[in-house]
Amino acid sequence: MESSYFNNIVNSEYGRKNDEHIEYGTAGFRTKSDILEHVLYRMGLLAVLRSKAKKAAIGLMITASHNLEPDNGIKLVDPAGEMLEASWETIATNLANVVDGDLISMLTHISTKENIDLSIPATVIIGRDTRKSSPILLKAALAGIKALNGNVTDLELVTTPQLHYVVVCTNTDGAYGDPTLKVPVACVSTGVKHLHKKALEFDIGVYFEANGHGTVIFKDTAKEAIKNHAKNKMLSSTQRMASSKLRDVIDLINETVGDALSDMLLVETILHAKGWDVVEWERSYNDLPNKQLKVRVKDRNLITTTNAGRNCLTPVCLQEEIDKIVSKYPRGRSFVRPSGTEDIVRVYAECECSLDVNKLAVKVASLVYRLAGGVGPEPSLL
Repeated sequence: MESSYFNNIVNSEYGRKNDEHIEYGTAGFRTKSDILEHVLYRMGLLAVLRSKAKKAAIGLMITASHNLEPDNGIKLVDPAGEMLEASWETIATNLANVVDGDLISMLTHISTKENIDLSIPATVIIGRDTRKSSPILLKAALAGIKALNGNVTDLELVTTPQLHYVVVCTNTDGAYGDPTLKVPVACVSTGVKHLHKKALEFDIGVYFEANGHGTVIFKDTAKEAIKNHAKNKMLSSTQRMASSKLRDVIDLINETVGDALSDMLLVETILHAKGWDVVEWERSYNDLPNKQLKVRVKDRNLITTTNAGRNCLTPVCLQEEIDKIVSKYPRGRSFVRPSGTEDIVRVYAECECSLDVNKLAVKVASLVYRLAGGVGPEPSLL
C-alpha cells in the first residue's frame, strides 16, 4: 500500500512558493500568514500520519496566540491533549521545508522510519482562532488531511484549551483526563510542553508557565484515593470534608493543558474558601523588582542553555560574564534564553532595588547583543 498511498498528495495550489526556512518552535509554526499555506497543507498530511502512528485522534490548532495580526501559525496536539512529542518537532520542520519534488519521498521515509501502519484509519480534530487569515489556512490544512483520506472533526472557531480538551476526551471515550497521567512540580525549561511532561510524575502536580499557562494534574490513583477518603466513615468529618473539597477541584480544573477560565473559577473558589479578597491575595507574595527585555539576533540557535534555562552554555563565556554583572547587585539574578518562535533572545533580570533593575537588565542585554550577534541598535538605558 505504501508505494501508492502518497500518489494523490501533489497539489499545485499548496506548493512551496518561497525559500524561507521555517521551524517548529515551542508552540508550533509561527510566522507571517502569507507564507504558511504550504505549511498548513503539509501539517494536514503529517497529522494523518501521526494519528495512524499513535492509533488515536490528533489535534491541529491554527493560531499565533499573542503574535501580531499579520502572523499566524499551526501546532499539533498529541492524543493526551499535550504538546507534540519533541522528536516529531524535527519531523514537522523537515516536512515543512522540503522541496515539492521530494515531498512524497519524505512522507514515505517518515512512515517507514516510524513503522506506521498506513491501513489504520486516522482522525484529526482541527480548530482555528479569529485571525482574518485563519479560514484560508484552515482550507489548506483540510486539503492535506483529505489528501491522505483522514477523517476530520472541524471545531471551527475555538480557543486552544478547548481543542486540547476535545482531543483528550475523544481519545478517552469522554473520560476527563488520561489514564496514564503521571505528575511533577520542579524547575524546568520555559514552555508548556516541558512543565506538563515534568508534571506527569507526582500524585498531584500544580504548574505555572511564564506565558500564563498552568493547571493541576491528578494521577488516577490519587483520584481514586481522594474519592474513597471522601466517603470513608472511619475518617474524621474534617478529613472527609477536606477530601470532598479536593474531589470537587478535580471536576473544576481542566487538566489537559491549562485553561484560563477554569483556572479563574478555581481561584475564585479558593479565595471564597479562605475568606480572602483580591487585596489579601495580592499581599500573600511580593515579587522582587524585575525587568524583561528582548534582544534581536541573527540566529537564536547560537544561544543554548542548561539547568532549566538558568545557565547559558553557548556562546562560550556568556554565562561567566553574566555572573560577574549579577554579583554587583544585591539579590540579583538574570537569565537569558532564545525564543522558541522568532530570532530574539529573552533577558530576565531581578534584584533588590527597583532603581537598579533596569541597569542590570540592560547590562545583560548588551552583553547578549555583543556576544550573540545582535541586530539593530545595542540595548542601552537611553
